[in-house]
Amino acid sequence: MQIRFINTGTLNVKAREMICPVGLDQIKRKYIVDESGLMRLGMNTLLVIESDRVVLIDPGCADFLPRSISETYGLKIDLSIERGILEAGITPEEVTDVIFTHLHFDHGSGAFRRVPGKIEKKFTNARYHVLRDHFKYALKPERKEAGTFFTMFFRYIDRIHWLEDWKPDWIEFETFFGHTRGMVVPKIHTPEGPLYYLTDLVPMEMFLEHGIYSGYDLDPEQVLREKEKFINELDETSRRIYFHELLENNNIYP
Repeated sequence: MQIRFINTGTLNVKAREMICPVGLDQIKRKYIVDESGLMRLGMNTLLVIESDRVVLIDPGCADFLPRSISETYGLKIDLSIERGILEAGITPEEVTDVIFTHLHFDHGSGAFRRVPGKIEKKFTNARYHVLRDHFKYALKPERKEAGTFFTMFFRYIDRIHWLEDWKPDWIEFETFFGHTRGMVVPKIHTPEGPLYYLTDLVPMEMFLEHGIYSGYDLDPEQVLREKEKFINELDETSRRIYFHELLENNNIYP
């Protein structure tokens, strides 16, 4: 098994909206916050090569989103997902599976590209997997997050593969409902022990602290319950990858 994550870009958010309910001084002790109260977040895609499968999990953000989104969030696509996997020795055509933990634009719209007259899959030979119930919810979400989904891109692919129907023995998925309805956290069984890709359940290391949630969570109280239970059940040998932490390639938290 080979595992690598790829920093596919960054975005700006208001620090006190991202990390609640703590004060700005506490946030600044761990993260850089500018004069206007903005902090920059990473977008970390996971690449897993196991046997004959080449799997991408949450392939970041598209570079053709509406200006209203790209300017609001200060999106910077520092490294295209194609370039990132090429540096890992993989071509886009070799990707066999793309997994979306959920369908917020920053987590997976990067699996698509715009060409004249249409949008298409970047990874032409890959199966695109998403949890069926989450996809149905994302078509008609609650107002709070209605502008964050990219489900319309799926009109341009021939088939959606439902994640619950894919059951390899080296990865499993736990479903959560507080950040958005039906988000999954992948657990990868590696020779060194379990590796969790924490997506937006624990988007940054600071969220491991008790009582911290994000203003972008759909249901903060449910997030806190889910997160506490999840953290309490973590195995001592487990390792973690945070989607929004600003990290260098191949840096995995123990």
